[in-house]
Amino acid sequence: MSLFDNVSLFQGLSPLILQKIEQRGIKRTYPKKSIPFVEGQGSDGIYIILSGLIKVMKLHDDGREKTLAILGPGEILGEMTLTEETLRSATAEALELTTVLAISREDFLGLLAEMPELSYRIINLLSTRLRQTNQQIEELIFLNARSRVINNLLNLVHKQGMHKNGSFYLPIKLTHSELAKLIGVSRETVTKVFAELQDNNLIYLDGKEIHITNLEALQKEII
Repeated sequence: MSLFDNVSLFQGLSPLILQKIEQRGIKRTYPKKSIPFVEGQGSDGIYIILSGLIKVMKLHDDGREKTLAILGPGEILGEMTLTEETLRSATAEALELTTVLAISREDFLGLLAEMPELSYRIINLLSTRLRQTNQQIEELIFLNARSRVINNLLNLVHKQGMHKNGSFYLPIKLTHSELAKLIGVSRETVTKVFAELQDNNLIYLDGKEIHITNLEALQKEII
């Protein structure tokens, strides 16, 4: 079993290339609630998440927080450092015990020079992140709070969801407060919308796991 089985960026690459990538990296483990890096800190390269969950966020001077993304196993963190040598543009927090493979900017650029196919995949990754940012802007403009909760729930399911017992579910465990910071609504709004969706048999909760019983019907709830 490869270290990168869950990393879509590296899918289809030869074992020799994957070995080179692994050799360039350093494994780091972060306890729950620890901070791998903060906004304004000098970048030390990209992180490939091997296990766990990382929240990427912006912090306001008055203490307010806006979650930009929640990233899980197989996802890349800090890819902007590849385009220019810069400071970290956001703060990262481990939501649970998390292990990453850290690769310096110089080492990863060296890998890109050796493997043009990997360069093409990085371009696609950056394009995807830009598209996701545009979608977040559209949500804020065109969708009401309830629809934004549902839309973000569906996005998480499409990105990280798994299938079990006839329903899709999120293997990541997020509190209503964490979801609220991601969506840009109050925690009370998330709780209220989830209660309505449960009453309509569109979702159910198993501990902190969120199960979707009918994806198509849930999609129709977005107005």
